[in-house]
Amino acid sequence: MKLAGRRALVTGGGRGIGRAIVQAFSAEGARVLAVARTRAELDAVAALAPDSVRVEQIDVTNRDDVDRLPGLVDGALGGLDILVNNAGIWMERSLLEYTREEWDRTLATNLTAVFDVTRALLPALLASDSARIVNIAAIDGEVGFPRLTAQCAAKAGLIGFTRALAKELYDRAITVNAICPGWVDKRVAYPDTPPRVPGKAPALPWDVARAAVYLASQEGVCVMGACLDVHGLGFLAS
Repeated sequence: MKLAGRRALVTGGGRGIGRAIVQAFSAEGARVLAVARTRAELDAVAALAPDSVRVEQIDVTNRDDVDRLPGLVDGALGGLDILVNNAGIWMERSLLEYTREEWDRTLATNLTAVFDVTRALLPALLASDSARIVNIAAIDGEVGFPRLTAQCAAKAGLIGFTRALAKELYDRAITVNAICPGWVDKRVAYPDTPPRVPGKAPALPWDVARAAVYLASQEGVCVMGACLDVHGLGFLAS
């Protein structure tokens, strides 16, 4: 198993891509603390692997909740080797339709919370003998899309944050990378991924989760400051 004995925290771990990453990490031998805002979703994730997955109801935009994270990690896992910043929101609006509150909420969740969570947990990660930070960005941060100005701004900022932090920590035993999914069909659960061939089909949570396993494992030890594209729709050819 690629993550045997490793200790991971996944934000936004209650559904979609986050849930798939929790399942993938657990299947690869990691002990995982999944955090999210919705208790029912977290309980469903914990029931999938009760021996290796712990859950905690956390809002990453709430500073008091973020301040609790180091103690929660220490209590549940006894330390931290892998941080996956996955929590996020998505709004489609024209610029004139966006309210300032919606703009602030998008950047607070998709960008500022990554700074807060990473800053809170970086001391624990640096105490690991080989740590990983994996930020779930998006193609929106690489390519501008109409009606997604807040999302594109936040994810572009997250890519910049990833590359800058990777350079800042280049001489420590830690890697910092991002995954940039395109459109992901979140209706397909992680274990139910069907056999596929390359083509213009949506990516699935499985695809993003396996990319996260790669970056979190020993196989990704020399990957630093990268943005791993998991587009799935042939964007590079379009």
